[in-house]
Amino acid sequence: MSSGVAVNPECIEAFNSLKKRDCRGVILKINDGMTEIGVEKTLPATTETKKSPKEDWIAAMAELPENDCRFLIYDFEYEHQGLPKSKLIFMKWAPEASKIKSKMIYASSQEGCLTQMEGVGRQLQCTDEDEAMYETVTKTLAATQAGY
Repeated sequence: MSSGVAVNPECIEAFNSLKKRDCRGVILKINDGMTEIGVEKTLPATTETKKSPKEDWIAAMAELPENDCRFLIYDFEYEHQGLPKSKLIFMKWAPEASKIKSKMIYASSQEGCLTQMEGVGRQLQCTDEDEAMYETVTKTLAATQAGY
């Protein structure tokens, strides 16, 4: 809470639900008063959507606004060296079109949010669609995997 923005307990509940694979992802939003981080949307599990991991990711990216910041916690599935992998990622979505104040509040609130969510495997920051493409995220995650 270094920015003074509190994390609503519903965020922790949603994160725990994500770890149990009851959902695929959670979109978090800082309220208009810039005082609290809350759950904006919970994304359905793959078993419910019956889509491929890439299709689920594309659908999740479509939920993020083009001109405002969000946090996305997501169970990202990908292949590395022919093996299926899964990693919980915490992404700060801060598109170029978002307001500077919003970018600053999200940046200063990120660590306070993360400290309450044990089990996140990787943090990412994306500012446009290219950085958030499935292939780009897969490549980033694969680069941090051991090559054996």
